[in-house]
This record gives sequence, C-alpha cells and structure tokens, in this order.
Amino acid sequence: MKDKIQKRLPKILKINRIYKKRLAISVLFSNGEDRIIDLAGLMKEWKVTKNDPEYVLFDPAEFAKVIVANHTLSWDNVDVFITGFDGKKKKVAYEVGADTLYELSEPDAKLSMPLGALLKSARLSANLTQKDVAELCGTSRTYITRLESGKQDIEVMTLKNIVEAGLNKHLTISID
Repeated sequence: MKDKIQKRLPKILKINRIYKKRLAISVLFSNGEDRIIDLAGLMKEWKVTKNDPEYVLFDPAEFAKVIVANHTLSWDNVDVFITGFDGKKKKVAYEVGADTLYELSEPDAKLSMPLGALLKSARLSANLTQKDVAELCGTSRTYITRLESGKQDIEVMTLKNIVEAGLNKHLTISID
C-alpha cells in the first residue's frame, strides 16, 4: 500500500482581532490567509455543555484570554487536566489544533481581499475590459485574466504599471 502524502496545513502566526460578542477570532495563518474562526458555532456543533471544561469560553471575558501558543489557539484559563506517566494529574492549557481551526474557519473578508479580485473590481469600475487594461499597460489580456483569477503572481513594478498605466489610478502600498 502506498503511503499517503499528508497535506501540510498552515499554522497560526498571530491573532488579528478577537470578536468577544460573537466569540470569534480572526487569525493570520502561515500561508498568508486571514481567516475567522467562529468558536461559538464550533462549540455548539461539538455539543459543549456546562459539564465540559471549555464551557467557560461562552463567557466573552474568558474567551478573550486566548493566546497563540505553538501555532494554535490556547486558553490557560480553561481547567483541563491530563494524567502523566507518573499517575499524577497535571493542568494544561485548552487548545484547539491548527488543523481543526483551519478546516473549520472561513476567509476574513475584511482583511483579505485577493489582489486579483481587487484589480478586477477596479477595472470594472473604470469600465475597462481586460484587453483595454492589457493594451494600456503593455501586457497581454491572458496575463490580466490570470491575475484576476488568482492563478498568477505579480511583481510590484508590474502591479504599478497595471494600476497606474492600465487603470489610471495611483498605487499605494502600506504596511500597517
């Protein structure tokens, strides 16, 4: 039997924002994606009850105590105990694995509009065809199509040419 190649799942790098009222968290994964994890929905799906240690996370103040530890979300304020090899109980943090979090999360539309979608939106609002933009900036319509569909990477200078020559806009890039 052939070994299955495991898909490498991205790790959580940082928390972007905690939505205490919704019990959701926006995180940045190592593949560059910003995703929202609806933990309230997940805990309901998992049928978390008052008898479960993670039930405390339904309290927004307790939920907000989340940190990133070992590239996953972790809560030290949830009383989870494991039994060690020595037979003694030990308190550990409550963690939800990055694989579960990635698979059960959604793209954070507020933080991650793909560049291709942004270019397409700007092109359409300027009432230009892909061919128009390609001719104005000196590239091909096929290249513009691949950019808009997210199938093509782009260098900053090429992006500048498309935005400024093709769309007659000014490119501003910032790191906030």
